[in-house]
Amino acid sequence: MKHLIIIHLGLVASVFGNGGGYFRGGVEQVGDVAGFEPENTDHVRIMDERLEVKLGPKSAEVSVRYVMKNEGDQAAKVRFGFPVEESKDRDDYGYGGEKPEPTKGLKYCQNYRVEVGGKALKAKWEEEKKPASDEAGKEQKIQDHRFEGIQGWLVSTATFPPHQETEVKISFESGYSEENWFVSDDSHLGEGIFRYRLSTGAAWAGSIAQGRIELIPDGIDPAELRVIKPVNRFKREGDRWVWQFDDLEPTLADDLEIEARPEERGFHRPYDAKSEDDRVDFIDRGGKWSMSHKNYEVHASSTLPADGSNHYDAENVKSWTTAWSEGAEGPGIGEWIEMKPEVPKPLKAIRIRAGYDGDDPSLFTKNARPKRVEVVLNGEHRFEAELEDTREEQRIAVAGYDRPVKSARLVFKEVYPGSEYEDLCVSGLQLEVALDEKPEIQPAR
Repeated sequence: MKHLIIIHLGLVASVFGNGGGYFRGGVEQVGDVAGFEPENTDHVRIMDERLEVKLGPKSAEVSVRYVMKNEGDQAAKVRFGFPVEESKDRDDYGYGGEKPEPTKGLKYCQNYRVEVGGKALKAKWEEEKKPASDEAGKEQKIQDHRFEGIQGWLVSTATFPPHQETEVKISFESGYSEENWFVSDDSHLGEGIFRYRLSTGAAWAGSIAQGRIELIPDGIDPAELRVIKPVNRFKREGDRWVWQFDDLEPTLADDLEIEARPEERGFHRPYDAKSEDDRVDFIDRGGKWSMSHKNYEVHASSTLPADGSNHYDAENVKSWTTAWSEGAEGPGIGEWIEMKPEVPKPLKAIRIRAGYDGDDPSLFTKNARPKRVEVVLNGEHRFEAELEDTREEQRIAVAGYDRPVKSARLVFKEVYPGSEYEDLCVSGLQLEVALDEKPEIQPAR
């Protein structure tokens, strides 16, 4: 048995492997049907592997480049599979008995693409056979724990010429699990975990001759990125984490488990006992407390004129029930909205509810929404952030700037166009600042 590299994503979630699945050796079968088995991989070796993972607030962009060498004397027509684990997410995969297109049906593997020698390959979905149930209705134990939790495989075929090196590329987007709930004014968002397993038992020949794994914060605070596993492999290089290796025969101890987003608990409460109407969000984010507030003056580059009783002033971003809309020609590119907090403090993040989020849900897509924004703090510190096209609150992390913020301006560089109106809208903005100590909060019941 040689090595297996698996990218394991999502809510204990989806797993992809570089070449082959596990060899079963005729042991693991369900009834008379054996699960997926790789073919003709025993002479093909990974000479070089380069894995780059851009870790964002809600998903990771993954790209892998391999140099594979067929060390045999004959061409090897290889059948290899990329395993996908079962998801415990409430949305699940939604197969409904139908096998989805690989690039569309896998929630934690969007825009999946595999190339061998510069040629794109097709990936066919092959469901993993499940163990039968006993008379009591309990699922029988799987003897080989390598297959526990695998939903199925993305299977491809490629030919590797003898004594030649061939480049293989894989790329996809991996969403994190969305474990969230609300109880009255309390909320919970589970941590965002990315997994990539280097495990024994794969089909490829020999060790990985050399490799480099690079973790790149992309819209998250680098200080929050946490390498849970493996221990003592990665080294910090600026904001990135890097692991380089030679002649690696991976074991379970080398499996990657990366926390890109810590667990977050929110408590919507009055700022103090005398201010029931002046409510803020107290936030426990990975054991560090902060407060998200609306105690600021707000100004905008332009405002859409009132339409009867409907007005679109910049102050609307404090209400979360109405929206600010710019009033310039075009879709709002180059327009800005600026907040000046009453008490300047260093910012941990800016929280935004993009688009028009009123009583009529259709107004969200009818109007333009921010896609890419430039954040300008105190007129001197600048960075850009990309937003998803969602009505949910999004968090723009602030990193590398510790000065008290007197002004925070959002300049809109790119938009999601509205289906009926050009007007760019924002429904909510809050400033998140660190707290010196844990607040006294009673959870909702």
